Amino acid sequence: MVEVLTIRDIPAPAARSATAMKGLSALVVAGLGLAGCALSGAAQPDVSQARVTVAPGIVFALPPPAALERSVEASQLITARYRHDTFVFETRISVTPARLLVVGTDMLGRRAMTIEWTGHDLKVEAAPWVPSEMRARNVIADIMLLHWPENAVRAGLVPPGATRDDAGHRVITVDGRDIIRIDRTAGLPGTWSGRWTYRNVGWGYDLDIQSSEAPP
Repeated sequence: MVEVLTIRDIPAPAARSATAMKGLSALVVAGLGLAGCALSGAAQPDVSQARVTVAPGIVFALPPPAALERSVEASQLITARYRHDTFVFETRISVTPARLLVVGTDMLGRRAMTIEWTGHDLKVEAAPWVPSEMRARNVIADIMLLHWPENAVRAGLVPPGATRDDAGHRVITVDGRDIIRIDRTAGLPGTWSGRWTYRNVGWGYDLDIQSSEAPP
């Protein structure tokens, strides 16, 4: 099953290829990833808009955008694998100290979803055809788990978790279990340009993220 999601009028990741532009079904947008995917069909607890279930029994309190300690404009091409399905889609991400903005559109240029997180309020605008499986808070959470500083990620995990950052690798561990593993496979540390693999063991999905950061 293959559909396509693209974003028009923004720079695409340099590593784009024709075969990479395949697929989007249950997922519509993500960030960065994170990308942001809530791929599990299991019910999630009802938590406040600042708290996100990122794996079974694991909650992540979203830090404010300012915790990134910089501003970023980036576009990302994301390949998501869940069970026997593969989806490929693009997002545009804008971060300032005041807000994180994630935008996705479909191949016809229709806007699928706009997500804005200020650290206090989460605003979501979704097209009627966006699948109900799409959870905006998980989109934001995946982006932050990938890109936000280690101390901000560690402080947000409930139950208290630990992160291990080492030369392009990040592992998020809770109660002695590795729940998320992120590996940078290309690009320079400290930038959003490059490539990552993202494995969420709890929900059972994998992301391959190709990201291009706009010059300041």
